Amino acid sequence: MRTTLEYKDQISSIDQMLRDLPKELQAEERKVLSKIGPAIKKNVIRYLHRSDIEERLESEPRNYDGTRPYVHAKDDVKYTVRKNKQGNYYVSIKGGKYTGYKWLQLNDGHIARDGKTFVPGTKFMDRALQASEGDIESAIHDLMKKVVQ
Repeated sequence: MRTTLEYKDQISSIDQMLRDLPKELQAEERKVLSKIGPAIKKNVIRYLHRSDIEERLESEPRNYDGTRPYVHAKDDVKYTVRKNKQGNYYVSIKGGKYTGYKWLQLNDGHIARDGKTFVPGTKFMDRALQASEGDIESAIHDLMKKVVQ
């Protein structure tokens, strides 16, 4: 009889711990995403190539709105941790004001100005995410270890 009562107490404590787990994970979620963001940003910068536009042009290059100095995509990478409409946090890595619109063409490729030639993409986003998998896994592992203990 005594063993049955101890067994039921242990099961109820495990059930309570499992019920509290989502609350503890939500409390730490933003911190983990704040660690993941810089790791992915570092790899995006690593796989982006710096253009040689300064050497190719005779005059100083301008941004799309005419401002100078020219901003390279490699120098204009940002990350933010946000909450979506459903209340879930996510990390967003993107280009800034002057280079954000270029990311799709750089990553996937585009048709050149002559209208015939395809310029292949660098797949820098895919390569950066693949290189960041270890950092992401370790951050999630540390979160789970912290929450469970």
